[in-house]
Amino acid sequence: MTNDKTAVVTTERRIGKVTYTICASASRQATETLDKKIRNYIRREVEKNARNI
Repeated sequence: MTNDKTAVVTTERRIGKVTYTICASASRQATETLDKKIRNYIRREVEKNARNI
């Protein structure tokens, strides 16, 4: 484990009546872009909410 410190970026996105707060930091091992990560997260949330209706 290294002792590297990375900056954390916080972003808020509002979609409809839901506000998403995203905290992100860079990783040397990342294979997914931030855009793809946010889309996948929103897709999972929508799917989860659709099952609860």
